[in-house]
Amino acid sequence: MLSLTRLLLRFVWLALFVLGVKQAIEMVQGGTDLLIERLESGGDGPMETTLSQLHAALHRRQAYESGGVDPFGEM
Repeated sequence: MLSLTRLLLRFVWLALFVLGVKQAIEMVQGGTDLLIERLESGGDGPMETTLSQLHAALHRRQAYESGGVDPFGEM
């Protein structure tokens, strides 16, 4: 009887853990979608600014490494 109770508690713990991870992934995905919407609408918050600067820096590095020829035609 004790082993059955222990097995049931482990199953409940596992179910709660899996549901918690699933909910956390959904929250991250929702936050990412919101950030993308704000970037597309021209938002100028700190996260949007940081991502824009990172994007520009990566393009500059790509242009430097390729001798000024950017495969995306942006630099």
